[in-house]
Amino acid sequence: MNKRSRFGLACLLLCVLPCLLAPHTGCGRSEPGPTADSQTKHRPASSDATDPPHGTPAATTSAASTIESPAAESPAADPRETTPQTDSTAATDDSAAASGRPLPSPPEMPSPSESTDAAATPSDDAASEQPDRWEPEGPTAEEVARQAFQPPPETKSLSQQGQLWIDPQRKRVIVDGYVALKRGALEMFACPVGTKEHESIVAALARSREVHAALLAVDATPGAPVRFRPEFVPPTGQVIRVWVCWYDTEDQFHVVDARQWVQDLQTEQAMTAEWVFAGSGFWQDEETKQEHYMADSGDMICVSNFSSAMLDVAIPSSADTDSLRFVPFESKIPDRETPVRLILVPVPASSDDLELPTSRDVPRRQ
Repeated sequence: MNKRSRFGLACLLLCVLPCLLAPHTGCGRSEPGPTADSQTKHRPASSDATDPPHGTPAATTSAASTIESPAAESPAADPRETTPQTDSTAATDDSAAASGRPLPSPPEMPSPSESTDAAATPSDDAASEQPDRWEPEGPTAEEVARQAFQPPPETKSLSQQGQLWIDPQRKRVIVDGYVALKRGALEMFACPVGTKEHESIVAALARSREVHAALLAVDATPGAPVRFRPEFVPPTGQVIRVWVCWYDTEDQFHVVDARQWVQDLQTEQAMTAEWVFAGSGFWQDEETKQEHYMADSGDMICVSNFSSAMLDVAIPSSADTDSLRFVPFESKIPDRETPVRLILVPVPASSDDLELPTSRDVPRRQ
């Protein structure tokens, strides 16, 4: 056989031999063998699902890649297909797994809607810690006192907001209020409402400056407040008699000298010292240059000596807590919040014969 014949025979064997060996090597449509598997492993991952080998179903190729290519045997992933890890918890879990420690359970995070609701709605504990605002169940003592009596007859009102009148004919000043104190330390008999009710028997529904002006309108003569230096000088001014009028729970009318409601600890009897029209004074605000009447802060009718008192007792009476001379005469004072009407009468110098107020001066509202 010549060289050309031998060369042609060799080419023919090379072409026929793969077909003869096909059942044993996995050629054709039989199951993929090592050759096909090797080709699948080295194909780019991005083409597995979209470009399966010729003659092999796509689903079969994908499943084979998943089962036969565990993470330990698979080659390094393509950096372009690697997703950066942003969760710090995942990094911690990987390091814990490598060291053999048990992985911690991830915290339970509320959903966005639950977080919003929790932020908008206060917890029961927070709500329980907030103190309830106290609100009176009915009208306040001040509101009751404002409606308790009708305006006194034949009088003139001197206050738009307060309950204050003058009787020019009988030289009287009338002011309404209520019982604020029956027991405790006492420095005032009466104070304007909203000032010193904690140490005053009566809370009056008028300011001290208004009562001062009313006394001047009925020709009362003011004097001077107490002085303590260089030596004690008691307050001076015209004597002012103060009457207290009220109705009890059985609708019975009562009127007493206001001094009967004040007990002198030295005698254990009702106070006998007179109130005098000391007249208080003014102080000026350095910034606004506005003048303020000092007794408006609470010192309307005092039982302890104050240089700011409108009416003061004409005897030495300390304001020191440990040396207070007067206390409320509890057994003679009606219940707290009882509406009362005070009638202030300048005492003439020549006579102490004063007309006693009657129920006509204190008409009740129907």
